[in-house]
Amino acid sequence: MSNRTNKIPVTILTGFLGAGKTTLLNRILRDVRSSNTAVIINEFGETGIDGKFVEETKEEIVEINNGCICCNVRGDLIRILKDMLVRAHKDGTELQRVIIETTGLANPAPVIQTFLMDDVMRYWFELDSVCTVVDALHTDRQLNAHAVAREQIAFADKIIINKQDLVSEEELKLLSTRMQGMNPEAEVFFTQNSSVPLFKLLDVFSFSLDQKLSVRPDILDHHHHHHDDIQAIVLKDKRQIDPKRLDMWFSYLVQVKGESLFRYKGILHVKGQSRRVLFQGVHMLFASTTDREWKQGEEKQNELVFIGRELDEEELRTGFAYCLGDIDDFLTKGA
Repeated sequence: MSNRTNKIPVTILTGFLGAGKTTLLNRILRDVRSSNTAVIINEFGETGIDGKFVEETKEEIVEINNGCICCNVRGDLIRILKDMLVRAHKDGTELQRVIIETTGLANPAPVIQTFLMDDVMRYWFELDSVCTVVDALHTDRQLNAHAVAREQIAFADKIIINKQDLVSEEELKLLSTRMQGMNPEAEVFFTQNSSVPLFKLLDVFSFSLDQKLSVRPDILDHHHHHHDDIQAIVLKDKRQIDPKRLDMWFSYLVQVKGESLFRYKGILHVKGQSRRVLFQGVHMLFASTTDREWKQGEEKQNELVFIGRELDEEELRTGFAYCLGDIDDFLTKGA
C-alpha cells in the first residue's frame, strides 16, 4: 500500500489509575473543539466511568468497555477506526485527529503496535505522541509495586508529572531523576490539574525519530541510565557499521530479546550508504528508513538507544562491537 501524506495524527494518553488522564483529555478537547476529533476511551470493566467526565463536545467519543485496549480489544480498536474513516467519507467530512485514552492498567505497547503493524492504520494514521500522566504523590509507590506503571514511563515521549503541589521540591527532583533514569528521551513537565501547553503535546510527532531529531539533534546524547528494572542503554561509535552484521544482530535482538525491549531507536552510519539510516522498534516490531544525506561538517556516527526491562548491557555492547567488526561472533563473545 502506498504512503499517504498528511496522515491523521494519533495521540495516546496513558498513565496509572487516578493520575489525571481525563483532566488532560478535557483540556485537549476544549482546545480542539473546532476540529473533527475522534476520542476513544478504554475503561476496564463492564461500565464506563471516565466517559461521564469527558466534556460534552462535537467530537465523537467511543468507549471500549469490558476489556483492556492492550489485549483482547485491539481488534475492536482497528474496527472502530476503520468505521470512523468510512463514516467521515460518507458524510463528506475529514477526520482530523484521534485521541486514545487507555485504562490506567494498560501497557501502551500493543496500542502503539496497532498503528505500525496494520496496513490500513499505517496508511491513514501517524502516531503523534505518547503522553504518560503520573501522580506526583503516589507515583513512587506505584512504580515500586506495579510493572505496568514502569512500562507506561518507558514508552512515553512526554511525561507529565501531575499534582506537583502535593509534594515538596526535593521530592519532585527525586521523582524527575527517576523518570529520566527510566526514559532519558522523554520530555518531562511538572503540572497541577494536568495543565500543559497543548502545543507541546499536539502536532509534535515526537514518536517520529526524524521529527524529534530535527528539533533536538542531541536527543540521543545521554549516558547509560539504570533504574528499577527499566533501564536505558546508549551506544555510540563513529566508525561505519557493517550492514550484513547489523541485520544478523537486529534479527537476533527482535526474535530473542524482543519482549524485554520496550523501545529502541537511533541513527546509523552504515558502510556503503551516503545517507543516515534511522531505525526504531517496539518489542518485536522493527523498521528502518533511509534519511537525508549527511551534512557537510556533520559528525557521522552511530547512536543507538535501547529502553527495556533488565537489559544486558554487556550483551548489547558485544553485539554492537560485532557490527563494527571488533569481534567475529556476538553470541559467544569470541574474538
